[in-house]
Amino acid sequence: MNVVMLSMMTADMPRYVSPQPPDLMQQIREMERREKERNSHDRQAQETKGMNPIEFFTEYAVKD
Repeated sequence: MNVVMLSMMTADMPRYVSPQPPDLMQQIREMERREKERNSHDRQAQETKGMNPIEFFTEYAVKD
């Protein structure tokens, strides 16, 4: 193989291009999105937990 063919092959070779780091505004938007997602998940978990144990036992103690 001659040098010209090798240089053309290396020019066509795939290469890795590192991604651009996110700028400050993108980082802020991502943090806000994660916080909103976390808060909605916490709120759903609180709604589905059920009754407070103290309320549960006082309600049944009053019924008996």
